[in-house]
Amino acid sequence: MNKILLFLLMILIFFNNKSFAEPEIIKINNKNIEVIKFQVPDQMFPDKKDVLAQIHFPKNNNKKLSLIIHQHGSTRDGLKFEKWGGRTDEWGKRLVKKALERGYAVALLDSFYKRKLKPTDKQKFPNAVLISEELNLILSKDERLDKSKFFYTGFSYGAGQVLKLQDKRSRNNSFKAAVAAEPGCNIVSLPHKSNIKTLIIKGEESHYHPIACQYYYNLIKEMGNEIEYVSIPKANHFFSLNGSIGKGMAVNGCSDNIIIRYPDRTYKLADGTSINKKEASRRCLTKESGIGKTREKLDEAINISLNFIDNYNR
Repeated sequence: MNKILLFLLMILIFFNNKSFAEPEIIKINNKNIEVIKFQVPDQMFPDKKDVLAQIHFPKNNNKKLSLIIHQHGSTRDGLKFEKWGGRTDEWGKRLVKKALERGYAVALLDSFYKRKLKPTDKQKFPNAVLISEELNLILSKDERLDKSKFFYTGFSYGAGQVLKLQDKRSRNNSFKAAVAAEPGCNIVSLPHKSNIKTLIIKGEESHYHPIACQYYYNLIKEMGNEIEYVSIPKANHFFSLNGSIGKGMAVNGCSDNIIIRYPDRTYKLADGTSINKKEASRRCLTKESGIGKTREKLDEAINISLNFIDNYNR
């Protein structure tokens, strides 16, 4: 009986693996841009496996390139992809220009592709760290790229995905260094020993209150992992100087006692109190949002992130 069950399980795994199409790549003539469509399972949208990435390459290059993979935030308000209708956020749009000038290739993810997700649909957002790791695996086979120099950045929701690299279940050597720009840090993974160098960048006046990320920064540091923390004075969540707090939705209600996600899928408050996933979401979700998108300090934040990455691009 056990042999029959094992055989059926192997068949199921085989057909599940075969159900994912091979990545499809379109090259954009005269632009040094390629758009890739690939598949990653999504528990919230089982019938929507497709995700996109638009890859920008520096011109006139004759050496193996370092790569930055960027995960957008909850609002994809930056550039539109050349094919298939994908989008990224404003951080991704500006990152491309600045990173290309420094000789990096840049892959912009669209993890919301065809999912019709709004910024307020936070409980439906994909576990995008898995998407970044899959893209990492695909692009590590590209002879134009130096797979030992892959980096990961994310803004807001994307920054939260970057910090999931601290989770025991992540691929420990997937990225050489990573930058989390304006994460919420209210629900985080228990840090385990990791080789990935990490930078957290926070706006001093963010509605995602810095105290949460300061606590998590110390928790990661206590684990012995290499991490840095930079605060930009007078900047809000969007690195603007005209920020205020309005109505919307944010995962910022647990800043004084953050929730830690354990590898066995249990949850505890920072003070050690056990809590279930549903209660964690209820406690942390608020009807606040950040207002003010003049972004006077955004270029500064991106330069800080690239300077950090430059330190490990050796």
